[in-house]
Formats: sequence, C-alpha cells, structure tokens
Amino acid sequence: MDYVQFLRLLQRQVDTGRKEIDETVQNRDIFDQKVLEKWRNEPDFIERIILTHIVESFELEIYFEYISGVSAESSAFAYKAKDGDPSAFFLDAVFDKSMMYLFLTVLAVCYHPESIEKCRSMFRFLVRDVLVGREKTDGEWENIIEELHMDDRAVTQAFDLYWAVWTFMAGYEIYHIMNRISFPTREEEFRADRFGFQVLIRLIQEQKAGKLPEELDCFYEEYYLAPCMLMEIFRNMDLYREKMPAYGTDDCHPSPEERMQALIDLFDTDVPDDMDTENGNAFLSAFLDAVELINGET
Repeated sequence: MDYVQFLRLLQRQVDTGRKEIDETVQNRDIFDQKVLEKWRNEPDFIERIILTHIVESFELEIYFEYISGVSAESSAFAYKAKDGDPSAFFLDAVFDKSMMYLFLTVLAVCYHPESIEKCRSMFRFLVRDVLVGREKTDGEWENIIEELHMDDRAVTQAFDLYWAVWTFMAGYEIYHIMNRISFPTREEEFRADRFGFQVLIRLIQEQKAGKLPEELDCFYEEYYLAPCMLMEIFRNMDLYREKMPAYGTDDCHPSPEERMQALIDLFDTDVPDDMDTENGNAFLSAFLDAVELINGET
C-alpha cells in the first residue's frame, strides 16, 4: 500500500509519470505489489474499504459513495442517511496531498536532523504558501523522498500516518453527517473529534485481531496519536494565517491546542488498556520536537 500512495500522491495524473516514479523507488522496500495491481484497476479502493469498514463496524445506517476528483479542489464522500436527504462532505484535495508531504518533511527531521534547513524551507512553504496561501504547486515535490535522503522506515511511517489521519477526519465528518450538524458548536466539534478518534482506535484494534482486509495493513498502535499530530499541523497553519481568522477566534471553533488537549484527555477513557501506547507516546513527542526544531521554537 505504501507504493500505491507514492504513486497517487507524487504523480500529477494516474496515467502519466509512472515510469519515472517506478525508477525512483525500484530499489526501496516500501511497496506491496499485490496492492499495486489492485490499485491500477481501482485507484480509490483503499478509501472505499476504509469507509465501508467504518460504516459496517459501527453499524451506521448510511449509504455512501466515495467520489474522487469531484472537482479540481476536492473529492467527496456522498451519503444518504436511512431517512434523510442525500448529502456529502468534501475532502480538500490540496490539504489531502499536502498532508503526506508534511509528514515526510517532519519525519525527515526525526531521522536526519542535519537536513533541518531544507526541511524548514519545505515545511514553511507547504504550510504558508500551499495550505494557507493556496498557491499552485505542480512539479514542486516529486523528488522529496530522494532530496531528503529518507529511510524506508520513515517513508512507511509517513504513509501510515497519512491513512490514520485520513481515517480520523472521515470519522469526524461522519459524526456531523449522522447528527445532521450544519453549524457546529464548540461542544459538537469536540464530540466529532472524539468519534473520529474512536473510529481510528477501532480500526487499530481490528487490525490487531486480524479483522481488517490485508490492504489496510497500516493501523498500528504507534499511530493512535496521529490526530494530535494533525492538530499540531493546524496550529502551524494558524501561525501563518494573515488574511483569515485563526481557529478559536469565535465561540464555535476550538483552537488546535484545545482540540489536542481534549484528545489527550480521552486517553484514560477511550484507549483500551491492552494497547501498547509507549511507542505511540514517544512517536508523538519526537514529532512535536521535530516541528519545534523546524520552526526554530527550541
């Protein structure tokens, strides 16, 4: 699955650039050929599997279809509740793609602190100009893994983190769908975060029990804190917002710091006792330290 993500997120179109990317990673131990073959016939199958498993695992009474490339800006999760009207939530394509590169950049610092200056420039560009400024970035990132001299382990961790965050965000949006919330209050935002966290924890547990399809071999215990890493990315986005208000400037939207603390407060109630959280805690600490180093906060 890791190789699938490399293909999907580093090439500009599904049918172009494959040869060049194949040559770039042919000697790396980061791909699964069986998943690659399935991806070639159904590029969005991983997203569909995750969403189907969430709906079935939580016995949700919704019917959905995942629509990729619904526009140049987003993909969509279209749904119909059992007794409701058709609706959808949209996944920001720029944010979706950038998330992978943000994880790659931070993990490059974790594994190779000597690459700090290059990572600092890349991270700030991604947050300030791409995510906040919405600048076009075609052709900017194709060689990021080679440029940062990233270990295969770091690349694999970045891909797994991407899916953990994607799953959390899907759970967050599904909570709003199920509760038909158009204008969430602060409390509803915290509840949506909690459901997204519970969705991620559920998939981690089910992978441990061998209940997930082999294509979803990415939900390891050390990534249970991925939502907190997402909140750290949101915090950094706030640092660069000049023309738009930051999170937390009104009563309806908690700040990223508040959302992270609320997630941390769930550890005693929502994280199973049999989960090995030691590596996850260390992984979050290393991630936060690397972001501070990138931003010159230490």
